Amino acid sequence: MFAKRIAGLICALLCMAALIVPQLEDRTLLFEGALSYTFYSLRQNSNAQITVSDAEHALSVRCGIQNITGESAVYADAADAFFQAEKYGAELLFTEKAAGVTNYYYRSARLPDGVALFGKQVNLHIAVREGGACVGSPLIFGGF
Repeated sequence: MFAKRIAGLICALLCMAALIVPQLEDRTLLFEGALSYTFYSLRQNSNAQITVSDAEHALSVRCGIQNITGESAVYADAADAFFQAEKYGAELLFTEKAAGVTNYYYRSARLPDGVALFGKQVNLHIAVREGGACVGSPLIFGGF
């Protein structure tokens, strides 16, 4: 009888842990030191739900969003955005230029899978224009 109660208690604790642990994971920002942040949820494409935050409140905003599918961050200096790619050991796959913006597409083994783009699996995107840069994973959705 006592052994059944202990087993029941252990089972209940394991069930609680299974519910709580996922809520505690991924509670940090992907990119550090940005001016502002954009979080994507529900979908991993341009139809994602978009939530924007200033730097001061970004972590608490991120923690309040369920089903995060991506994140982007804006920097005044492009070097800060490229530092994020270095931090993740990302490999440059290709670049493109359009409307005064140069886009750099990367793959990093230290970031989630990403999206297929031009036949490549991309999970880090940096967009640079005069006056700043944006870095996003898997891509920057909603424009920069």
